[in-house]
Amino acid sequence: MALPRARKQTTTERGYGWQWQKLRLVILAQEPLCRFCKQVGKIIQADEVDHIDGDSFNNERENLRPLCRPCHLKRTAKDQAFGKHQWRPEWLRPSAIPLTIVCGAPASGKSSYVKEHADPVDLVIDLDVIASQLSGQSLHGWDRAKWLTPAIRARNEMLGDIMRPTARWPRAWLIVSEARPDNRQWWADTMQPERIIVMETPPAVCMARVRADSTRPREITFEAIGKWWSAYERRQGDEVVRHGT
Repeated sequence: MALPRARKQTTTERGYGWQWQKLRLVILAQEPLCRFCKQVGKIIQADEVDHIDGDSFNNERENLRPLCRPCHLKRTAKDQAFGKHQWRPEWLRPSAIPLTIVCGAPASGKSSYVKEHADPVDLVIDLDVIASQLSGQSLHGWDRAKWLTPAIRARNEMLGDIMRPTARWPRAWLIVSEARPDNRQWWADTMQPERIIVMETPPAVCMARVRADSTRPREITFEAIGKWWSAYERRQGDEVVRHGT
């Protein structure tokens, strides 16, 4: 027996009713040029309004940007391809609760540092933990080809939660690798954390930890450690923690 066909939502149910149409005209009157085109020196009339975070019900002014139709189509296609699976989602906004970001190479001690300093009621956002919980696989042995996208989606949903004034945690901790200073600056500008901590654990120490941990895939992790240190530079404003020096 065939399943009944789902009813197609109306424009109002999708967030695009008459109130949206009025707001759309206001935005286009306030900012008549395509924002993307303007950024590259082109003067193109905007005819559509884009929700930056992809939420058609979030009509806060800072979440709305005017675009020409070609730019809007490209943006929509990109969202459909990547959804909320982006490593650094452009829809993120500052955290509504105190946030600490901890960066470092694999086996540098990021998770251990957070365990030592976080309170039990704090929210800890750790991609490895998320992927392990989703997959049922080990903390460092989960199948990245299968579980990376779902894990990033879940992580980004958690990041979205701490942007809201209703966030129920007293503090949040985000664990990311982010060797490059421009990437750490992106997190600093976007989420405005209280602190960004970098674990400057020497490569030899990281590799020794990997050798002592049978759950970590050695060759892949050794390569990742080398790549992290090749890309690493300090950034003004980072708090450096040295382990094993």
